[in-house]
Amino acid sequence: MSFGDDQSLGTPSTMLAPDTTGIGAPGPGGDPLPIRPRMLTKWRVLSSIVVLFAALVIAASLITVPYYALTPGTAQNVEPLIGVPASVGHSHTGAVDLVDVEVTPLRLIDWLWFKLNSQATIISSQAIQGPETTAQYNTEGVLDMASAQQAATIVALRQLGYSVSFKPNGALVYALDPGSPADSSLLVGDVVVGVGAGTVSGPEPFSAALSHYHSGDLVTVTVRAYPSQSVKKVPIRLGTWRLQGTGANAQIHCVPSGEKTSWPALNDVGGNLVLPKKGQPAHPVGCLGILSSEASYAISKLPFKVDLNNEGIVGPSAGLAFTLGLMQRLDSANLTDGLQVAATGTMSISGQVGAIGGIEQKTFAVRSAGASIFLVPPANYAEAKKYAGPTLKVYAVSTIAQAIKVLESHGGKIARPAGP
Repeated sequence: MSFGDDQSLGTPSTMLAPDTTGIGAPGPGGDPLPIRPRMLTKWRVLSSIVVLFAALVIAASLITVPYYALTPGTAQNVEPLIGVPASVGHSHTGAVDLVDVEVTPLRLIDWLWFKLNSQATIISSQAIQGPETTAQYNTEGVLDMASAQQAATIVALRQLGYSVSFKPNGALVYALDPGSPADSSLLVGDVVVGVGAGTVSGPEPFSAALSHYHSGDLVTVTVRAYPSQSVKKVPIRLGTWRLQGTGANAQIHCVPSGEKTSWPALNDVGGNLVLPKKGQPAHPVGCLGILSSEASYAISKLPFKVDLNNEGIVGPSAGLAFTLGLMQRLDSANLTDGLQVAATGTMSISGQVGAIGGIEQKTFAVRSAGASIFLVPPANYAEAKKYAGPTLKVYAVSTIAQAIKVLESHGGKIARPAGP
């Protein structure tokens, strides 16, 4: 048989080409040939990869990590947040802006996104919350804002000549040592007004009252409960200050009396907690486990109603902005002289401006809002200046008087009428 015979197998041009489509080329009878197993295997591998990738994305979107992302918030005019009677209010051009920061708890999937954001800062949960629970941390933010609004009201009214008095009326519980006697008996936000049979007017008298008791003593603490403000008596057995760990990792904790005895007890020497010297007996110091307390104040009746709305913003850094904004609203003169002024900083009841966090992100927010002046605490000035850009003027102010002086240097005025 030759290739020229009618029984030939066919010329190269009519022979079946290799199936590269995966569909199957026609067979001798015109029917498609079966799909090749090799192509099925490739599709199965590809499908598995897609499913695995989708599973990883879903898992990453559900897994939280112990970090927060700080990003620029907003710089908003405080005037809409201030409510005063129409008979004492004034409307001016210009604005005092309150500045905030967005704090976002991170999921695993968020990490890379915020890491690549040049205006974001990633910070550990420990650096923000410390040993406290999320609920305690959130309550602190609410307390900080309430304190800022109270101080802003008092300082602004007194600056404008109104008669407003205040007096300390207890020690505000601000932070608790986890596992301590106070941690199981008190809440962040409670105000201690008495120890035993005596009264307490602030943090210092509170500490002095406790110094008369020892570890293991049962003490009755009188508090205005948070948030109800009802007065109640709480019996608490004092614990012992002990040292956990050594060297740079050492931490002081207030533990219930008789517990953690493997941790060395600390002596009180001139108000400082120290380890007993070798051969020196330990004299355990009684403690409640309140890591931080602040003064609580009662204010005299105001000359008129003042309503400061925080719009869900928490923390203490709005104090300076609320103070200046309230002055702008109540004074017949224009404190900003028509300028858009941003301000951040805590405000004490005596008119002192304190440091805040997130200044990098706040500066970006101020620039985006178009403000021309940014008033910041001295401790935050260098960083704010670093991110201010070429047109935003940044000034460091440590008191309300300095803030007013800066605005007056830019044409602002204050009438300071004698209040009723």
